[in-house]
Amino acid sequence: MHCLKMATAILAFSLFSHLLLPTLLAISAQSNAIHAFPIREATIKDLQLAFKQNKLTSRQLVEFYLGEIHRLNPLLHGVIEVNPDALSQADKADYERKVK
Repeated sequence: MHCLKMATAILAFSLFSHLLLPTLLAISAQSNAIHAFPIREATIKDLQLAFKQNKLTSRQLVEFYLGEIHRLNPLLHGVIEVNPDALSQADKADYERKVK
């Protein structure tokens, strides 16, 4: 019985990480892209200015690139692993920028 529960949990995680998570990230990135800063063409200087002018958050930037990784990596096979703490680190950077 324990093996069945473990197999079910692994299957659920696999479905979430391979189907649902990329979809949610893509939707989030698209909804942010509609009214937000154009990340795809931005230079580092553009990104810094957008952060300073509150047109872009670190979370939005990380969500955009996580979406790109999930969208393109099946074709390119260029990313082995993403940082599981990327979003929390982005939130921390946004908080630190806000309190400065």
